[in-house]
Amino acid sequence: MNIRHDRLARVQARLREEGLIALMVLTHDDYRYLFGEDRFQPRALVPVEGPPTIIAFTGEEPEIRASLAEAGGSASGGEVLVFGSVGGQIHDVVGMLRDLVERLGAPGGRGPGGKARVGVQMWFETPAFLVDMFRKVNPEIEVVSSDPVMDPLRMVKDAGELALMTEAQRIAGVGMDRARRLLRPGVTASEVAAEAEYAMRRAGAEGTSTPIFVTFGIDTCMLHGRLSADPLRAGELAIVDLTPRVEGYCANLARTFVVGPPDAGQRRLLEAYAGLIPPVREAMRPGATVAGLDAVVARVLGDRGLAEHHVAGIGHGLGLRFEETPASTIIPGHRHVPLREGMAMTIGHTVLAVPGFGGVRHEDVYRVTAEGATPLAPYPIEPVIELG
Repeated sequence: MNIRHDRLARVQARLREEGLIALMVLTHDDYRYLFGEDRFQPRALVPVEGPPTIIAFTGEEPEIRASLAEAGGSASGGEVLVFGSVGGQIHDVVGMLRDLVERLGAPGGRGPGGKARVGVQMWFETPAFLVDMFRKVNPEIEVVSSDPVMDPLRMVKDAGELALMTEAQRIAGVGMDRARRLLRPGVTASEVAAEAEYAMRRAGAEGTSTPIFVTFGIDTCMLHGRLSADPLRAGELAIVDLTPRVEGYCANLARTFVVGPPDAGQRRLLEAYAGLIPPVREAMRPGATVAGLDAVVARVLGDRGLAEHHVAGIGHGLGLRFEETPASTIIPGHRHVPLREGMAMTIGHTVLAVPGFGGVRHEDVYRVTAEGATPLAPYPIEPVIELG
């Protein structure tokens, strides 16, 4: 365990600014961000004042206390809350929050309902049943989104984070190399996905943040893809989307291929997508927004007569979570979040799809800089697979 005391201090400062008494950690990404490791059931409470409490199963207590001692924290006392049953865990957390409210009151004032507020991440991996249960057993607490606390801290990546993401992106390239070699008539999407994941794991990936998508033919129109059911045929488009992780940090690499010489329609889509990436990279600077980047895409595709096939949301943030702020295809308000220098963003999130024909997308991860977007680990766009 590598407790990030610097990050915990910044979280507590943000809790004070937002008027929250605590952050309840229920997700792998928040836990890893603060405690430098992952657990099958990541649970912790970060109060606005004082040390965090790690909530763990009884059998984990000696290892966690030893890690805390090595990290310079107390090896006993309130930093580790152990439980032998879920019921015991809930009871102890309830008591801990009541003590916190009595001790601290409500820093910054109470919520509209007069209740002290606790922040919880409200995203894909947050167990909804736990949030619901938390609300029921803590009726004097208002549960609110932790985004105002965590987003400003996690949006900009430090050098260590960018190094891990760069390595993850490099490993994605290893998987893409393997996938490309397999794309021949008769291969199945499951074969391609299995071999790509095997190659990435051998290269150091700890898994993927999303299912691997491999789509053929008309399935390439799908926004998020799947594993196509039918084998690949000569002349078809194929999209491979890979998302390996290294120490929790995510990569995202997608490429579109065509098996054999592309026809006129395929070539038009392939050239259009390749053509929109440079101007978006140029525009991806501090202060830009996804809405502004989408306007660049619309102009490029409009010049090619393809504007009607543009799906808004050309990029999204990522880090310890596959989609971080801004994630405009999920939360419309994120379209207007200003980008900051040092953010990690994708270009190529959305597919350029012609219904009944097929789609194209090429996605990479970039660092936002004052000079434009810089790729973490460049990978070529070479869509044509020659049949020999």
